[in-house]
Amino acid sequence: MKLIAIIAGAFALLNFAHAQGQPKATVIASGSGQFFVSARGGVSPQSLDLASGPDMLTLEPALLAVSCDRIKAELLREMNLPDQWQGKIFVTVRRARSANDPIFVSPQKLARTWHCGVELPDAINQNRLVEAVVRATLLEIANRNATDQPTEIPEWLARGLARQLMGSSAIKIILRPPHKQKDGWFVTRETVDFSDAPQRSGGPTHKLNPLAEALEMLRTNEALTFDQLSWPTDEQLNGSGADVYGSCAQLFCSRLLRMKNGPECLRAMLAELPEHLNWQLAFDHAFQGTFQTTLEVEKWWALELADFNGRDLLHLLTATESAKQLDAVFQLPIEVQIGEGAPMRTDITLQTIIRGWSRTRQLELLKNKIWELGVLRLRISPDFMPLVNQYVLVLQDYYKKRSSSTRIFAGMGLISDTAVDEAVAKLDVLDAQRANLRQQSQMPVISAAETP
Repeated sequence: MKLIAIIAGAFALLNFAHAQGQPKATVIASGSGQFFVSARGGVSPQSLDLASGPDMLTLEPALLAVSCDRIKAELLREMNLPDQWQGKIFVTVRRARSANDPIFVSPQKLARTWHCGVELPDAINQNRLVEAVVRATLLEIANRNATDQPTEIPEWLARGLARQLMGSSAIKIILRPPHKQKDGWFVTRETVDFSDAPQRSGGPTHKLNPLAEALEMLRTNEALTFDQLSWPTDEQLNGSGADVYGSCAQLFCSRLLRMKNGPECLRAMLAELPEHLNWQLAFDHAFQGTFQTTLEVEKWWALELADFNGRDLLHLLTATESAKQLDAVFQLPIEVQIGEGAPMRTDITLQTIIRGWSRTRQLELLKNKIWELGVLRLRISPDFMPLVNQYVLVLQDYYKKRSSSTRIFAGMGLISDTAVDEAVAKLDVLDAQRANLRQQSQMPVISAAETP
């Protein structure tokens, strides 16, 4: 009785206790002792009707308490974390009004410890359930070092890890209320799908490939950049773009975890979140051994996307788009100061840089341009592919020659250097081909029906 009183008091402090006069709350503690699930009354007929929809289920306190422990266990396994919880997680189950009822997850400080409160409808989509528990667990982990203010979890981390758990362990982590069959037994059916087909057939299905649904989603939708993952719009989180965002977040998390020291870096980021104003600073510090700048994260992410499903994943650009993207690679803006007026912005050519810039500045720029062309090659229109390949070969050849020790002596004027003239001449030819392709891409396409 004393334990029940303490739990009830904790729910009241967390603003999850309901008003007096309602049915008495049932409180169930999970096996780990971290989760406490509270519900009033049974599941309503409306909730049962809502739970008949695809991927929906009803929540019963005893089963939910076990599911919470299992979700946490799988999350800790993914991140290679020991179970050393400090704060409790109080889950309140309320009557569902619709299939998309809001879910609330909020940290609350009691004494010197940050706990977390979660409010769920009793009819809920299974993906949203796992996401809520993952979010609460991550908040509890991150807030162990917090003092006066709770920290925030990046959206891509909570949604990405939740989808990863659903893709790999849905059967283990979600306990559905059993259905009574005509022979009197209570059973729950699960189907194991050995293919990567995205569509379900029949009841709940578990796929052996955790990224199967993400693979199909990103085959038909453009993947998000790291910047878009970092600053999602409302449409990407709650609208029609939510599945695309979730798929990209899952792939992003799975690739981070697959990296050397990836789990260790993610653990370090969570531990450092209370020390920084935003998660980006914690991410930068935790992954500083891998990514020196945000641009390097974007580069790595673009290559990971390409590796995930080849060129089809990012969708090929049209000829017009290809021309614009290729031109953008060779747009090299500089500011020119004339007199005392404001600096003027103008573009210079790569040939000018090769002829006039220092060896160190050239090599840094060339390395970036070779990488940009490599990424663009994954999306470029087939008509532009030979041209891009030629650009890469010319720049790689010049970079190699410019990096060699003999080029250093040539730069000092001690020996002659023909590499500059050769590279400039080849680039002039390629630029002329690029202009011709650009002009062709702008010409209207005449169909066979329109020809005389």
